[in-house]
Amino acid sequence: MEYTLVLVTKKEENKQLYEHKEILNELKSTLWKDFNINFENNIELYKNNESFIISKNEIKTNKEIGYEILNNKLHEWFGERLIDFYFKDSKHFNNDQRKLAVFDMDSCIIKNECIDEMAGIMGVSEKVSMITARAMAGELDFNQALVERLSLLKGMTIKQLEQVWEKIELNSGSFSLIQILKSFGFKTALVSGGFSYFAFRVASRLGMDYAVSNQLEFQTTTDGADDSEETLTGKVIGDIINGEMKKKVTILLENLLDLNQSQIISMGDGSNDKLMIQYSDMGIAFHGKPILRAATPFQINFAPLSVASFYLSNIYSTSTKVESFCTNKNHIYNTSIHNLSENQALVTQYIHFNKKYLNK
Repeated sequence: MEYTLVLVTKKEENKQLYEHKEILNELKSTLWKDFNINFENNIELYKNNESFIISKNEIKTNKEIGYEILNNKLHEWFGERLIDFYFKDSKHFNNDQRKLAVFDMDSCIIKNECIDEMAGIMGVSEKVSMITARAMAGELDFNQALVERLSLLKGMTIKQLEQVWEKIELNSGSFSLIQILKSFGFKTALVSGGFSYFAFRVASRLGMDYAVSNQLEFQTTTDGADDSEETLTGKVIGDIINGEMKKKVTILLENLLDLNQSQIISMGDGSNDKLMIQYSDMGIAFHGKPILRAATPFQINFAPLSVASFYLSNIYSTSTKVESFCTNKNHIYNTSIHNLSENQALVTQYIHFNKKYLNK
């Protein structure tokens, strides 16, 4: 049986860096000591880059050893060494036919949780946090929690929503990863349980092909004078984008693009992403909550989002431009969503897609 093991160590000042060859020898003599395993074709990628140590390692076993057995405790073992990794059979790794990448937005593509930022501006953070805690405890499902939290935001103005927009920051590596995937011919989609008010702008500035999110409902209010303004009603229009809907939208895009399940990757951080992650050929938990990490062997727990590119075989025969997006610190850490141009044509495309297929 042949497997591929990719190791990624983030370079940081004053941090001990483990040599990957030493790590492999230690792995072979400890966690895998009872198995007859050979490491072959060990390749270090982008040597001397400023951001990561990356190695791709081919593993051969002389007898059939189940993936689950080899993978057992591997996350715990590498986690103790602060190393992100991909481990799966080589056929899965060498699948270069993947053409659709689907992403969550809040705490994935962006650092923020938009509803928390909205609550902060409206002065209801504590109440919103209590509802979130009840949802995490299983007392409320996603829909119930969203409805209750949104009701607390009734009356929020466009000006206040713009204050939230000004706070939004990309997660490290988001811009880089989207550009890399586009260069590989992927279609990219933002499928968010957040709000289209922010999601459409984020997606269009990154050049993503699709964006689906909850549409906030507005009403016109007056202050008794001639002036009027748009404020939130505390509701959304159309179906809520919950975990089931994220999976449905993923399948919808798969069918529209004439793809199959083996051609899809996805990324998210929370329980709302679980069904989408499990459906995809490679669903990656990005700095994920425990419930999501337990649902997939593919994870990024320490490094930026762009590390997902090292989990794709396409990256091992790429151009200098792609290498720059993979490893250049400025691309990875310093790209601001507010310095990227909004693509109004893409926003119009998102609106049309949501109306046509999701009745939003």
